[in-house]
Amino acid sequence: MPTWTVERLAAVEAIRDLAHRYTHLVDEGRLEEVGELFSRAVYGQCDGSGTPVGSVHDSDPAGVLEACRNFIRMHGTPPRPRTKHVVTNLRVDVADDHRTATSLSYFTVLQQTEHLPLQPILSGRYFDAFTLIDDEWTFTQRLTCIDLVGDLSEHAARAL
Repeated sequence: MPTWTVERLAAVEAIRDLAHRYTHLVDEGRLEEVGELFSRAVYGQCDGSGTPVGSVHDSDPAGVLEACRNFIRMHGTPPRPRTKHVVTNLRVDVADDHRTATSLSYFTVLQQTEHLPLQPILSGRYFDAFTLIDDEWTFTQRLTCIDLVGDLSEHAARAL
């Protein structure tokens, strides 16, 4: 069990905030900023154990932006996906040097559109890694494992 110092607690809080920033950006349709959020990260899907599968973008904000645009359907003006991402069970493990960390969390995506009543449409896990650069935590990995799938007809522009 790690010793809980003020430095470790500050790192955990900053990482929690960073992990949640993604959900706000996606829900607000700010996909360019999502791409930038992962500019130093491996970004893609993974299997149930956290091993990358399929197309993975490595430190490629344009690739992350393209992947988001090719998957997420937007609705209305301004264009938004009409989703709410809920992140729970976020566990953060900060390395002893307080300069790197990993986390595992659950996510559930809720959606409501003109044609879809409010409902969960996706649920899974995020396998994340972080590093401290110039006193700011940044993603070095975001792998998404999708465990449960609901009605994606109003969310997905293509198949998973």
